Amino acid sequence: MAPMNTKTAEVLETMSIFNDERNYRPDEIADILRVDRSSVYRWIRDILDPLPAFRTKDNGQLRCAGKDLNDYLTKHKVRPEYE
Repeated sequence: MAPMNTKTAEVLETMSIFNDERNYRPDEIADILRVDRSSVYRWIRDILDPLPAFRTKDNGQLRCAGKDLNDYLTKHKVRPEYE
């Protein structure tokens, strides 16, 4: 595999899937990432490194900020060349 040049690496680091100005429901996150909704809830409930989420009202729906989602995905990015 050819090494990536620095410009390509910078583009990959700054790529974002979610709009930073928007909040997303767990089912929307699951649809966009093509994972099961239970995976999103598991990430939110994770004790050691949870996906930040908040409720819209007392006992209301869960939401995740787009910026938090992009940060979480960047932090948990899998690099196949290192696996």
